[in-house]
Amino acid sequence: MNLADQPTVPQSVIGTASTEVDIPFNKLHISRKNTRIKPHSMADIECRAASIMAYGLLNRLQVIPEQGSGTEFGVIAGAGRYLSIELLVQRGLVPEDFPVKCDLRSTDDAIAISLVENANRTAPHEADEFVAFKAMADEGKAPETIAAHFGVNVRTVKQRMRLGGLHPELLDLYRNGQMGVEEVRAFCRTTDQERQLQVWNALPSYYRTAMYIRNKLAQESLGSKDPLVMFVGLDQYRQAGGVVTEDLFSADTGDGFVEDLALLHQLAFDKLRAIADQTAAAEGWSWSDVAESYDRRLHPEFELATPQRREPSEAEQAQLSEMEAQLEHFSEKRDSLYDTLDQLAVDEDPDADEQEAEGAEVAESRAEALQREADDAEEQIERLSASIQALKASFVTYADEVRAAGGIIVALDGRGGVEIVRGLMRRAEPEEGASDQQATGSASMASGIPATTVSGTAIASGSVTGMGFQPAKKERSEISERLALQLSAQRTAVMQAVMMNRPEVAMAATVHRLLEAVTRRHRYIDRDALKISGHSSLDSLHDKAPDLKGMRASDEIKARIDAWRARVPAKPSEEFSWLLSLDAADLHELFALCVALSLDATTGNAATQYGVDIASALQIDVADYWTATEASYFSAVSKDSIIAAVEEACGPGSGMPIVKMKKGEAAKYAEQKLVGTRWLPAMLRAPVEEVPATPAPAEVQQDGGEGAAEQAAESAAPVDGGVTEATVHSAEQSDPAVSVDEEVTA
Repeated sequence: MNLADQPTVPQSVIGTASTEVDIPFNKLHISRKNTRIKPHSMADIECRAASIMAYGLLNRLQVIPEQGSGTEFGVIAGAGRYLSIELLVQRGLVPEDFPVKCDLRSTDDAIAISLVENANRTAPHEADEFVAFKAMADEGKAPETIAAHFGVNVRTVKQRMRLGGLHPELLDLYRNGQMGVEEVRAFCRTTDQERQLQVWNALPSYYRTAMYIRNKLAQESLGSKDPLVMFVGLDQYRQAGGVVTEDLFSADTGDGFVEDLALLHQLAFDKLRAIADQTAAAEGWSWSDVAESYDRRLHPEFELATPQRREPSEAEQAQLSEMEAQLEHFSEKRDSLYDTLDQLAVDEDPDADEQEAEGAEVAESRAEALQREADDAEEQIERLSASIQALKASFVTYADEVRAAGGIIVALDGRGGVEIVRGLMRRAEPEEGASDQQATGSASMASGIPATTVSGTAIASGSVTGMGFQPAKKERSEISERLALQLSAQRTAVMQAVMMNRPEVAMAATVHRLLEAVTRRHRYIDRDALKISGHSSLDSLHDKAPDLKGMRASDEIKARIDAWRARVPAKPSEEFSWLLSLDAADLHELFALCVALSLDATTGNAATQYGVDIASALQIDVADYWTATEASYFSAVSKDSIIAAVEEACGPGSGMPIVKMKKGEAAKYAEQKLVGTRWLPAMLRAPVEEVPATPAPAEVQQDGGEGAAEQAAESAAPVDGGVTEATVHSAEQSDPAVSVDEEVTA
């Protein structure tokens, strides 16, 4: 209703006007007619006192003439401001007669005015406070200055500044109650607003929780407690130029997120490499390598030599016994401290009154001291455990001939330390009479590990190196785990869409998956793309590739599912008899659909492709179903990768205009440029088919001149200068020492 439509208020009921006066603080007291019963918290009083010191009293106190305790005026509204000024007086920051701005009111209206001022008040939303703190910082105010003006600690200011820097759309969702405070805090893992919004839009509504948000953002950074980060050390990472984003919402003020993963991996590789070199040189091993982790089951190309064990000397045994006793002592001390801390937590009374506040502060101080002692005990336990392990390792020795032929792999142990695997012997033996280079190549190919050299000795490096501490090729490093999952989900959907029309491939793939029952060849690691179960992988594909919705593959699969759902009996008890009644063609079609839906060839590693044999049998062409666009690909890779894609699809020099463009402009330009080219990233290209080697023409075989040889090499070389499976196959035929895995991905 409009105010103009309201009935006229009689003059007799309009409250009396107030008089603005400045009253000395020592003439004021809180009136009994003040309607606020719930007391102000000490934190609120502290904050308000700080703002009064910084900006003065912004809102006048409402007072009435009232005698009490030697004062002349009672505060009917503004008790919080009164208590804040009282705190400043007690601390000697303002005098006792500090002039306080007041509105002098009639005693008759005291209770009504007190209620109106306390009730008719809408506090700003937290999101508005976040934005305001961010704006003050943008104006040049230091966090320390803002903290002093608002009576909060610097960490709180930084938290609000970080929250104020979230994408405006996300803050609006928080204001409107469509997002909780935990979800808002989870987005603070990154300062990239576009990435924040992208993650929110990509998550299905039922996955929009703080945990899933953090997990999505964690794909591009590592926490400071990650074993890899602990191994390298934050100080060393920062000294190398790495960026650490502080985790402002962690209980530990030292927590943060490492942003430059390539630098982190390089530093880890260098550190592991130094340890491996030193250990190999000190112990006399012929080669050494490094890995992020080492699992013996994953590396059947190695066998472990049997070590020789010696008895410790008396001095060594005494030293070992002393360290084990110290370890037991510190373990008992740690457990006792944690028991005490647990008891303190149980004894805490959340409803304790103000008289017990001092005791609570003492208990909190004691808890902090106990926690520091417990942390010190943990450090001693870790130090002693490492020393005991090192001493016990010295009791194990290897024969000279083992060290002369064998080597070691230094890997992370998953806790921020290292594990040294000694006595590794390669199973593959070089051919008699092979040159050093051929022998090295043979061992490398047999183990799947490219050979390099340290101190003149051939060593293995590559696949053993876990996630790749070796500097990765640029084209692989540009594909993040998130983008790899997205692209491989698109590829999987294409495989499903094609397989549901190829029942013979579906049946072969199913039998292949179940063939273990016949061959009894145990799979140590299940890397099969086909997951034989009653569950569909389609929902998970949409989670990994949100842009899959509306794509051709997804629409075709959904249409086939809907068609068959309409035919399946409503009662589960009737399903089997209904299946038996289907003709062979229908049964084959349904079989192919069910098998196709169970297929999941997604991967977060761009260098790995699952289901290559199935994709090859289906003869899929992802370009029939997927197109590289700004949203689907180019926005997630670097400008260099965008230029490379344009030049690969449109010819050399076609990517030059991109050099001076911003990233967003470059992505849009590439999308327009590649229309109709059917260009695909390497992850989505069809597997390379094996082609038998073609004998050289007779005239070339007869002519041994250099020109003929060069001409033959030119005609056999692939267009892009890379190594194809056909060229490797030719090498395999000419050199029996070279072997190639059956699966070769594009």
